[in-house]
Amino acid sequence: MDYKVTANQVFEWAACLSQQSDFGLLTTEMLRIIQSLEGVSNAIAYEVYAGRRVTSSSSAPSEHVVRRFPLNFTGDEQEDMYGDILENAVAKESEDEIQIIQHKPHAIIFMQIKTQSGPDRATLIEADAVTDELLYLLKNLVKIYQNLLNLHDSKERDQLTRLPNRQSFERRLFDVCEYFHEHKIKDSLVGKGSWLAMLDIDFFKKVNDNFGHLYGDEVLLHFSQLMENEFRYNDFIFRFGGEEFVVILNLLDMQAAHAVFERFREVIEQFSFPAVGQVTVSMGVVHIDSQSLPASLLDQADKALYFAKETGRNKVVFYEDMDIEEPEALDEDSFSTELF
Repeated sequence: MDYKVTANQVFEWAACLSQQSDFGLLTTEMLRIIQSLEGVSNAIAYEVYAGRRVTSSSSAPSEHVVRRFPLNFTGDEQEDMYGDILENAVAKESEDEIQIIQHKPHAIIFMQIKTQSGPDRATLIEADAVTDELLYLLKNLVKIYQNLLNLHDSKERDQLTRLPNRQSFERRLFDVCEYFHEHKIKDSLVGKGSWLAMLDIDFFKKVNDNFGHLYGDEVLLHFSQLMENEFRYNDFIFRFGGEEFVVILNLLDMQAAHAVFERFREVIEQFSFPAVGQVTVSMGVVHIDSQSLPASLLDQADKALYFAKETGRNKVVFYEDMDIEEPEALDEDSFSTELF
């Protein structure tokens, strides 16, 4: 099979990849280009998280977690026909960028893409035949893709915790809301839906004042690592800004969501942060349903968080459980202790 690529074609690919505004669009375009190559029948992208837990149980073993792109966050029953092949290839942790796996009726090309600040990526390609020309093209496309991934990760991820940042959160929340506008849940609080939670480390300003910003950053880093350990591979976690974090919890009813967030609150309460000791977290949670708009969800989660902090902190408050009457406003002195 002869892969003759013109300079115009190469420039067109580079232009198409470099004009994408975020990681999702970049990866979608990369898959489109690979699938356009002669002899390639399919291309599938994955994110590889090292040390992420498969479930939210703290007793679950820590291992590589492989997440297909784009994630089907509304159902984890989707079977990947190449799941076993992919897991074996990832487990090898080979230094080779490309592994060739013979699998009838197609040959499988496994490409691993290392990144600087985000999760590693991997791509599986089904091809009629593996030729030197095809491998040459793929290797060079991957180099361009890898460089652009690092640029997007530097823009879309928090530099301290490496969690997706507020910009990434806003885009993801829009996607989740859009899904539920199209797919209704019969009983919004009993069915397995999604939940938006805003998390705020209590009295974080005092940590910075008493111990210094270096130890404050250490608290944020440990807090983010605990989030990665305790929430599942199909949940979305973000650093919103300062001492605020956000979780989009998926595939749970209200009772189960209560249990997950309460368990995480206890994990933080019982963890001994270096130099600082114990800290606590307050959470405001709201359900994402077919009527939800991103701006209203943020407002409702923020009101629930505000209520949690006004009524004692170190607690989880669901917007759906709140009384209609809003809590009284904090006075200026008490409010000043909450600022980062």
